[in-house]
Amino acid sequence: MSDDAQQEVLKILRAHAQTIAVAEACAVTTRDLAVEVKRGGLPAHDDLQRTIEIAERVLADLAGVREEVERLIAFCA
Repeated sequence: MSDDAQQEVLKILRAHAQTIAVAEACAVTTRDLAVEVKRGGLPAHDDLQRTIEIAERVLADLAGVREEVERLIAFCA
């Protein structure tokens, strides 16, 4: 495999790894929120604000991942 091809595969794998991390973070946040609501509580304002901030960062990260995946799709098409 050429160095260029290896670098492209590595970019794909990194994008997949980042997507998995994002999905895992979403699942953890959803689980934690469900546990809190099940206990009859409401998440604290600060916790919700922190979740919003993390979600905004994740969405920004995903935009970069999406762009890279679209670039690689166009490259392979």
